[in-house]
Amino acid sequence: MKKYFFIAAFFFANVTFAQHQTPGVKLVQYVFNEFTPGTVKMKSGETSQQLLNYNIITNEMVFENNGSYAAIADPKNVDTVYIASIKFIPLNNKFYEVLVKGNTPLLYESTASVSEPGASIGYGGTSTTTASSSYQSLLRDGGAYSLKLPDGFKVIAKHQFLILKGGKLEKAGSEKQLSKVFPDKKEMINNLSKKYHTDFSKPEDVARLVKQIEQ
Repeated sequence: MKKYFFIAAFFFANVTFAQHQTPGVKLVQYVFNEFTPGTVKMKSGETSQQLLNYNIITNEMVFENNGSYAAIADPKNVDTVYIASIKFIPLNNKFYEVLVKGNTPLLYESTASVSEPGASIGYGGTSTTTASSSYQSLLRDGGAYSLKLPDGFKVIAKHQFLILKGGKLEKAGSEKQLSKVFPDKKEMINNLSKKYHTDFSKPEDVARLVKQIEQ
C-alpha cells in the first residue's frame, strides 16, 4: 500500500491503459524499443524504480505499472531519470539525454511529429492531415502512448544537440553553432572537428568533440 501511494505522490496518469507488447513490434514513438528498468529521482530526494521509456511524440517520460502505462505529471519536480545507465534531465516540460556532463552539459533532444493519410479529395487524390491534427487525434484516444500506433500513422523522428549554458539551451549541431556557444574556442573546434572527422549526426562524435573542448 505504501508503495502505491509513494508512486502516486509524484506520478499522474494523463492516459492510463493496459496492453501487452507484441513480440517484434518496434516502438517507433519511444526512445527505447522496450520498457526498460530505470530510476526516477525526485528533487525531494525520493526515488522510485520503474519500467520506463520516453515518448518522443508527447515528450513525456512514461512508466509501466502492472500492465498499465502513464506519464510523469510534473517533470519540474524530477531531478534525474536513469534508464539503462543513460541519464535524462527535465527542462521546459521535456526530458533531455545528457551526453556530456559538466558546467555546460551537452544534451540530446529526441522528439517527433506525426502524419496520417488524409481523406479522399476526389479525382483519385488524397490529402494528408496536418501534423497538429494528427497529434490531437492520437491524444484523444491514447494512441500516442500505445505500444503500436494505429494503422496509417507515421512518426517522423527529429533529434537536436544542445548545450545548456547560463540556464539557456544553445544549439550545438554544427561547427558554426558550437563556435557561437564557445566563441573563444572557434579555432580549436575547427581543428578537432577535422582531426576526428566529426559527424554531427552521430551523438558519440559530437560528445567526443565537446569533451575535448571542455578539457
